[in-house]
Amino acid sequence: MIKKSLLALCLGAVFGAHATQCPRVEGAYATWQYPLGGALAIEELNSDALTHIILAFAFPTEGGGLDTSLVDTHINNALQFGRSNNVGIILSIGGAGVNFLDLTRTDLDSLAKNITDYAIQHRLDGIDIDWEHFSTYEQPNPIESGNHLYLLQRLHELLPSEIDLGTDVEAGFWSGPNYHEDLDIYADYIRFMAYNFTGRWPGSFIDHHSAWLYTQMGLESDMPGINSMMQKYPKEKTLLGLPFYHKGFVDGQSEQVSIVTTDHIVEKLVKDRGIEFNSGHAITDNLHWYWETSELLKKKSQFIKDNHYPGVFIWELHQDSKDPDYQLLNAIAEVLPKCDACSAQWQSYPTIYNQGDTFSFKGKNYRVESGPIYDITPDTLGHEHRLSKLGYCKTNSTFNKTVL
Repeated sequence: MIKKSLLALCLGAVFGAHATQCPRVEGAYATWQYPLGGALAIEELNSDALTHIILAFAFPTEGGGLDTSLVDTHINNALQFGRSNNVGIILSIGGAGVNFLDLTRTDLDSLAKNITDYAIQHRLDGIDIDWEHFSTYEQPNPIESGNHLYLLQRLHELLPSEIDLGTDVEAGFWSGPNYHEDLDIYADYIRFMAYNFTGRWPGSFIDHHSAWLYTQMGLESDMPGINSMMQKYPKEKTLLGLPFYHKGFVDGQSEQVSIVTTDHIVEKLVKDRGIEFNSGHAITDNLHWYWETSELLKKKSQFIKDNHYPGVFIWELHQDSKDPDYQLLNAIAEVLPKCDACSAQWQSYPTIYNQGDTFSFKGKNYRVESGPIYDITPDTLGHEHRLSKLGYCKTNSTFNKTVL
């Protein structure tokens, strides 16, 4: 654990500045035919707010195979959209209820190889392992959590350095113990699924499933056994999950729970009944509704910004409102604005820069105000007045792994 702490400290020193100035705003995109929220073409996504799209899902198959049939129907459009709009493309493997448990270590070797081959073939920006299913809860499961760790280790060994590797985890007494505390040794990002804290099970609180109290505890509680992110993983690698779906509890009980999109809340409660959107709670007929609001998302995003986390991820983009006045993604972007794309990197002589030319240097964009110039960088003493700073920049997902 000493080595792990030193590694985290070094990573924080190298990555911290870039992560703070260029936050990641990743949005999961469901690739199945009828996602909750209806049709939404990749080309319709707000590339001014998103830094990455997570394509969900590919699935592990018997013997370590990889089923990409759902993703294959979207991959070319996603890659074209991403390259044209400075948006990284991540492939997620797994999902809720998907079974990795029958795979042996040999099978996991094959799965890692198949994932790597697909990532290289399509020049992906990242891989995400969404391993949510375990056979036991409320206690560590060393074999299953060890296999999860092993899959990340193999991917870490096989993937090119420019392809990010991440994985999804939960906190709390119930599912939290199953997530190995060393996942961050191999993963570039740990995605904290800070939702579904309430729902359809006996004893559930009747409350918003991603309330700030639960989110904050999951991030930084020091309570023994709660398996918070702070207790297990470095902040520099932790991405906060934000939900765009919401829940209604029938008769104020947890036996029956409705899951709806933001548009359902907007149309049925806000517009039809005049309920204030940012209230986040309403009782109509026999349903007790709780939902994610713009103000709550701003609060969460501000916490991420103020405490220098690398960013957030969203489940799921189809579930946002179509009405721009209520789009949750816009609320996130207000607090975590996307960096500009990096211009071409500065080149030494014989490259000559004239007035109006732009280039990137050490993660920032610059414009030449007085030219021509050559062999002059923003660090060259006495020439600062010849360049204007345009701000921090980002090229897809590589800014957190390479000091530009």
